[in-house]
Amino acid sequence: MGLRPLPFGDPLSSDSATVPLTIRPAVTGDLPTLECLAQIATRDLLGPFLTSAQRAQAGVLTPIDPWLVADGTYFVAEIDGRIRASGGWSGRYQLIHQPGSDERPPPIEATGPACIRAMYSDPAFARQGLARAIVTVCETSARLSGRDKLELVATPIGQLLYLSCGYETIETLQLSEGGVSFSVFLMRKSLQDGGTTETTTESSNPT
Repeated sequence: MGLRPLPFGDPLSSDSATVPLTIRPAVTGDLPTLECLAQIATRDLLGPFLTSAQRAQAGVLTPIDPWLVADGTYFVAEIDGRIRASGGWSGRYQLIHQPGSDERPPPIEATGPACIRAMYSDPAFARQGLARAIVTVCETSARLSGRDKLELVATPIGQLLYLSCGYETIETLQLSEGGVSFSVFLMRKSLQDGGTTETTTESSNPT
């Protein structure tokens, strides 16, 4: 899919700054827009953190998992009717989506941790609180579903967001694609105390 300049990278004008933010569950019809958002966020937000070789293989970090949408646990943030950020959580055994598989991953037992997945922001709306808002929705949704902790695999820029939201880095991992390695971070947060985001610093990310 070619990257489109619109609807992404099109900031609101100053006289439309009061347009309300809407967060809703994603639907199947959103998938083409979500794939485009993931590509653009990876290119413009994560790209500066990568070498040229890593940028050429960064697609391994970007695929949207359609099962998140099917499960009703993937959310989009809209401003003026346009999707500007997305992200979700999953109760399934998969921290990173592997494209090409039509088999739905098995569920994690009810007492196991849920997984934060695929958090992306339109670069024109980075650091305006959209990713943080979706993280909060995911945490609330997971907690109401009976989960008491969340885990995720974060990219370098994603790690900055999640640290500011109270997540702890557990381990540094290596992903490989096309002979190129990427450093990513296994992170975790307890929801037992009703934990929510804690500070105001945000970086938008793909994970």
